[in-house]
Amino acid sequence: MIVAGVTADYGIGKGIAEVLGSDYCRFFSKTFPDGESYLRLDREMKGEDILLVQSMDMNQDKRLFEMLMAADAAVNAGAGNVYGLITYMAYARQDHAFGPGEPISAKVALRALHDAGISRLAVIEPHKNEELSYFRGRSMPIEVLGSVAGEAVRRTGAEKLIAPDYGSSERVKKIADGLGVGWDYIEKKRSRVDGSISMGKGLEKMNGMKALVLDDMISTGGTAAQAVSEAISKGAASVGVAAAHMLLVDGAYEKIIGAGASKIFGSNSTGSRRCEIVDISRETADALSRLIGD
Repeated sequence: MIVAGVTADYGIGKGIAEVLGSDYCRFFSKTFPDGESYLRLDREMKGEDILLVQSMDMNQDKRLFEMLMAADAAVNAGAGNVYGLITYMAYARQDHAFGPGEPISAKVALRALHDAGISRLAVIEPHKNEELSYFRGRSMPIEVLGSVAGEAVRRTGAEKLIAPDYGSSERVKKIADGLGVGWDYIEKKRSRVDGSISMGKGLEKMNGMKALVLDDMISTGGTAAQAVSEAISKGAASVGVAAAHMLLVDGAYEKIIGAGASKIFGSNSTGSRRCEIVDISRETADALSRLIGD
């Protein structure tokens, strides 16, 4: 099988190829003066299975369309099975119509990927696992948050994981139990008027413990920064922050560090380099072998 990085795979594609014993290559790409993308894979694909790897963490429209073009190129070249791995899935938040006249963008994106020629699709830590049902072929979510947390705990010596909201508390508890550390959660309240976030349930006393705030994705960093401040106010000796998808947009890094975080960890599912990177290639390859091998 060929593993092909499309335009943004941040080293995961090469790592997967090494684990699976596959050939790795990258699409040649360029952007025309008017902004259109051009792609080409300079190797024979006829009869070969191919795994296309792409992140949609930035320039989402462009990255999505490049993935569609890569799939079409593989089909046109006579590739065998065309598989897809999305390391960060764009347009996943709109997984249903919240109001009249709205599209379901997750459905649009996932069905387009199938229609372009991808028969099986894996997505690392999607917004919701259920949204993958929009993909008309076989699909699977890949969970890596536990691996990111484990590596962050190893590097920081964290003794307690903190879920920044109640919705993520059960998952954080499960990960904490597996790592043999404590856990706690914060309950946040979002105003229906202006969208501002206030604190509901706070943390228990930390008594000099080292803590790690853990979330599946961190974008603008407001929630993570509040969790860091709360942990410090309750006596944490140090507070790290970790997420599977570390986007760090709109001054998020400055917010989190400014709140007192000692370190920030993220996987290489995205291109953020303002955090310590946890390579998730092996876990991803192991999961893909189940999707592709059946």
